[in-house]
Amino acid sequence: MTASRSDRLVRVTDLLDRPGASRRVDLALPVPGGLVLDLAEVTGPLRLTGVIESVVEGLLVRGTLTAPLRLSCARCLRDVEQTVGADVVELFSDPDEVDADADVDPGYEIVDGALDLDTLLRDALVPAVPYRPLCREDCQGLCATCGANHNVEQCDCTDTITDSRWLALEGLRLPDAD
Repeated sequence: MTASRSDRLVRVTDLLDRPGASRRVDLALPVPGGLVLDLAEVTGPLRLTGVIESVVEGLLVRGTLTAPLRLSCARCLRDVEQTVGADVVELFSDPDEVDADADVDPGYEIVDGALDLDTLLRDALVPAVPYRPLCREDCQGLCATCGANHNVEQCDCTDTITDSRWLALEGLRLPDAD
């Protein structure tokens, strides 16, 4: 079942134009539609915990975003379940109330008394995905020759790989320089 965009909307009319007012949030949010993580799969809802604060410039969202992920170990390719987290601090502004010279970041607008968290979720989650996830720190990885998982078994392959372009020179013996 695909979540609709409205599942990521947070009504904030009670905070608008009231600098100093705030509201704690603890939200379970669906994954933004069309989000593709090349190295990971989100396995559950995203969780945003923190506070929405009314400030003169708009609404400030501060908190932590966590997401359960399924990744592949960079060495042995075994599935790894991991929860990643990212701190978020983003200012949402009403485009109609901002000075003409000030830019409002796309996706960080207050529209019809609501915050659409779609852009915030994407911007925080993508860089939080580990670049080289490991199933464990001492993972031995796969054999480059036969593909055996060295965490489970050892193979008889040698670590020396000879480039076939040099095979013709293998028997060559040069005279001693004495």
